[in-house]
Order: sequence, then structure tokens, then C-alpha cells
Amino acid sequence: MKRNMLLTLAAAITALIINTNAGDISFEDIPAGLANIKAAGSVPPAAVPVPAAAIPAAPAAPAAGEREWLVLVFINGRNNLAPAALADVNEMEMVGSTNTVAVTVELGLLSDRGNSWRLYIEKDTDTNRINSPAVKVPGSDMGSWKHFVDFAKWSYRKYPARKVLAIIWNHGSGRVDIGGADNTGSELGIAYDDLTRNFIRNKQLGMALKEIENAIGKKVSIYASDACLMQMASVVYEIKDSVDMIVGAEEIVPGAGFPYDTILADLTADPGMTSETLSSVIVDDFHTYYDATADNTTLSAIKSSELPEFVRLLNDWVRAAALPVHRKKVLAAEEQALALEYSYNGNDTAYSPRSKDLYDFVDLVGKQARKTSKVRAKGELLKDFIATTLAPYNKTTPTGGDYDRARGIAAYFPKMIYDPSYDENLFARDSLWDDFIKWKLDPSYKIKNR
Repeated sequence: MKRNMLLTLAAAITALIINTNAGDISFEDIPAGLANIKAAGSVPPAAVPVPAAAIPAAPAAPAAGEREWLVLVFINGRNNLAPAALADVNEMEMVGSTNTVAVTVELGLLSDRGNSWRLYIEKDTDTNRINSPAVKVPGSDMGSWKHFVDFAKWSYRKYPARKVLAIIWNHGSGRVDIGGADNTGSELGIAYDDLTRNFIRNKQLGMALKEIENAIGKKVSIYASDACLMQMASVVYEIKDSVDMIVGAEEIVPGAGFPYDTILADLTADPGMTSETLSSVIVDDFHTYYDATADNTTLSAIKSSELPEFVRLLNDWVRAAALPVHRKKVLAAEEQALALEYSYNGNDTAYSPRSKDLYDFVDLVGKQARKTSKVRAKGELLKDFIATTLAPYNKTTPTGGDYDRARGIAAYFPKMIYDPSYDENLFARDSLWDDFIKWKLDPSYKIKNR
């Protein structure tokens, strides 16, 4: 989700924190309720306090028999996204859990003094407050991968299901090039907790999903990042062995996040849908919502089982492309390829991460090469695989702009300095992308034979 949030709702959020009682939050001072926050796609800065006791403390609903789906949403609102967190929980309550779909939430807020809340989402039409039963979790770290695992285990233990959709809701930074003299690119991941100053690193995300898989005895059906910049080759490859489908954005996710009411309504109407079908529904619902707001967005669903073949085709392309005869083509394509970025506090020099759409980059290299060249032929195979097999569910908003060139998976593109910590991820171990980047930065670098 965006770090550079607008402040257009400052007055509404000020009203949000007035006249609250110890056990709940009242939104009665906001004329149209939380829907106003959703529609504007904006949230206030972290300096605006949010009451800690956002929901009534009550026992969790009793466990039912195995359902078709368990939807568990880890909402880290301990930052400037806190009001949007409350809005999204209210969206979930518009649909609630059913006898075929259980919905659980771990909710952390900016001023909760380290105590998060664990909810079983029940249906209600009151958009002025959260009414679902909840239990208090004292001393929680919403930036801890182990806490995410504990929430997932608790959810499955109480509400077992045939299929599991796990969502992490927060800021995300994928694996992009922050740059700068200190080369701070290694400090990247998801779920940034402004109280504990902790977050879930990409490698830890893989560890978390593996532990969840071991605990429930099967892969997570869908993992989704309701966060910016997480649909990158190095991130999805890190988690591929523990999940079936991976949903995420190459670009920013606006502060409003996923349209949970629409997604849950579609799921509860057809709870027998497969992991692949639900992934496509999430992508479709997301872009239907943002078509109306005209935000620049991307969202795709990746089949994790296809990632090994993706790496094989990518390696074939790298071997053909990383030659002196193609160097100028590669550098020119890098400059023109679709850049995926955002800025912090409106200052591009303070925080301007950058990644590139991989399909678009390969396409641009191929267009500069001869029709009969190997780099063009290998590129066509790779492009076709990305578009039709790896990430077949991919949409961009609004249509007709540069974002139409996004095809569902981004790659790390350091401009000047290679971060050596990139070598530690599984994608660098199995692919030649790290070697290709090193060759791009230094033409004397020799590609390893893998």
C-alpha cells in the first residue's frame, strides 16, 4: 500500500478519534461512515492517533466442522494505514463468515500499546463500529513472521477448512532497488510495524508459509499480499513450495486495499470454487473497483508450480542475451522498460525504489534484435510462458496507459550498485538473473554455467 498517502481526510479522521469509549470505536461523527475512507483511497499519516480498543473483547466463535475455505487476514495497521484497517474489517463484516467460509483477522493498530486483536468475522450491517467477537493478544509484534504463523495456526485449529486463503495486509516493498551510498536494499519485505520497528523479510515470509504448511498438513491454497510491490520474481520464488497460487501487485496498492466485501460475497456465493478460480476473482474484483477510481494499479495471480519452468526459460534467455553484441540493446531496453516505483513523503530522492516488468523488458530487447536471432526466439518463448501459463490472471488499471504493458511479474533492476544480499535468495540460487544483473553493471562479469 502507498507510503505517500494524501491528507484529504484529515478532518474526518480527527472526528474518528473523538467520543470513543474504552471497549469500542464509534464512527458516528463521520457523515457517511467508513465508506468515505474507502472511496477516497487515502489515509492519514502515522502521527494521527487511533484508539487501541477498536473492538469488544469477547470469546471467539466456537469451532465448526471443516468448511470449504478459511480466509485469514493478517492486518498490520500499526502505521499510517490504521484507519484503512478498520474500514476493511467493516467491509468483511458486510458479508461475514458462513457455514462454508470462515473469515478470521489479526488486527494491530497504531495506538494499541502492543496488544492486537484476533477476530472471527460475523456479518452485520453496522458500518459505524466493529462488532465481530474477538480475543485480545497481549504483547504482539505485527512485524514478526512467527506471530503471523501463530495467527494462522490458531485460525486453522479453530476453523479448519479444505482450502486456505492467507493474506498479509500492510506496506510492502518487494525486492526493489532503493539505491544510495549505503545500499540499503536488503531492508525489504512486508508488514512494517511502527511500534516494534520490525517487519517480515522476504526469506522469513517463505519460512512462515512453510511452517504453516507443516502445521495444517497441506499447502496454503492462495497467498495474497494486500501490499505494494510484492509480485516480484525473487519474492514469489521464495514462497513457491508452500503455496498453490500467489496474488500480488507489481506496483502500488492504493490505501483502500482489496475490496473485501466484493471478494467475500463472490466466494460465499460459490464456496466450491478452486484456488485458481478464487485467485482470478480477486484480480477481477480488485480491478473492477479501481476502474472506478482511475488509480494506476496492477494485480496478478501466479501459479507457483510453473515457477521452475519459468526459471528454465529465463536462464535460456539470459544465456542468449548476456553477450557483448546485445549489451547496447539490453541497456536501452532497461531505460525504456516499465518502471514500477513510488516515493516516500512526496520526495523522490528520499525513497524511490525501482523494479521493472520482466515481460516488458524482454520484449524491448527482442524488438531491437534481428528476427532470426536466438535472443529474440528465446524471448518469445519466455514471454508466451509468462502471459499464458505463469501469470494468466493479470489486469491493469486504468487501461490504455503504460500499465497495460505489465504482465504480472517484476524483477530486481539495480541502477548502479548490486546488493550482495540478493545472492542469498532462492531465485538467485536457481536462476541466472543475479548473474545477468552483475553482467549488466559490469561487462567483464562472466555468466556462470548452471
